[in-house]
Amino acid sequence: MTERVRVCIVGLGWTGSNHMAGYGAIPDRAEVVGAVVRSEAGKAKARSLGIPHLYDDWRAALDDPAVDAIDFCTPSFLHAEQSVAALEAGKHVLCETPACQSLEEARRIRWAITEHPRQIAQTGHIARCWPTFVHAKRLVDDGTLGGIFYVTSNYAHQSDPGEYPSALTWARDISHRARLGVGHHSLDLVRWYAGDVFEVQGNQTPKAGLAILHFHNGALGKLFSSSAVVRPYILSLSVYGDKGTVVCWWEENELRGHLHTSTHWEPQPLDRTLMHGRGSPEWQYEMTNFVDSIRGVAQPRCPMKDGVAMVETGISIQLAIDTGARVRVMS
Repeated sequence: MTERVRVCIVGLGWTGSNHMAGYGAIPDRAEVVGAVVRSEAGKAKARSLGIPHLYDDWRAALDDPAVDAIDFCTPSFLHAEQSVAALEAGKHVLCETPACQSLEEARRIRWAITEHPRQIAQTGHIARCWPTFVHAKRLVDDGTLGGIFYVTSNYAHQSDPGEYPSALTWARDISHRARLGVGHHSLDLVRWYAGDVFEVQGNQTPKAGLAILHFHNGALGKLFSSSAVVRPYILSLSVYGDKGTVVCWWEENELRGHLHTSTHWEPQPLDRTLMHGRGSPEWQYEMTNFVDSIRGVAQPRCPMKDGVAMVETGISIQLAIDTGARVRVMS
């Protein structure tokens, strides 16, 4: 496939608007031909963005032969139903995180992916598109770090309702949210570097959560998450191998990283990334990977099966937190 991919975005809130900007940065590869919006304000916004076709219901977009791909920027409790329906309708799918909220939904998505192998199905784990983490991934994949034996990540974020208005709408309702262990952005990152998780442990207080991971390859991992910290947003990463170490952290509104290959202070800098949502071109990278995967010139950066595996691992972490026991990851 060499022509432009025709995309319909479902939801034009904070995330959908960023996705729209990502597609807008690659007009030679993609065209946003539709949007699903219900409010008059949403419709006015879509028209101002030059989106030609508007739908009141996301199911209507599935029936439109002029749409190649559906981009779901919707509340989490809708993700599984929408992704499965889109795959069954013959559409390519990019769905925001988390991919689903239960083991039953995870199985439904896995079955749909298996039944429709020609469709691209991705989960929007945006951190996989940040250049610093991508650089670290290359170092892991090319063997620079050697055998990975420990990986850790911290996710600390007091979200601003002014920046994330959904926190004041559907996210207020606990029935519309899932308890997926601690920090699913961090969880996806450590899985990206170390692979599938075999067993988990966890603990949680009203202000912080902690998980210990045992990977199938023998590596150990640790996650920390909190929304009570008094500091700027952080999504940090450390990857330890028997030949080298990568450390990534936020500093002065940038994500920075170092590669260490000796016990001396001789760090090699990694690519830098501007603060998430504040000038970083991460959505352009994400949308480029999605449409290039559809066009057959790239591999999905985050296949939906990885997004599902993150949820399965997170559910196991939550069970470990609730029971105080070690829990094997369920699927």
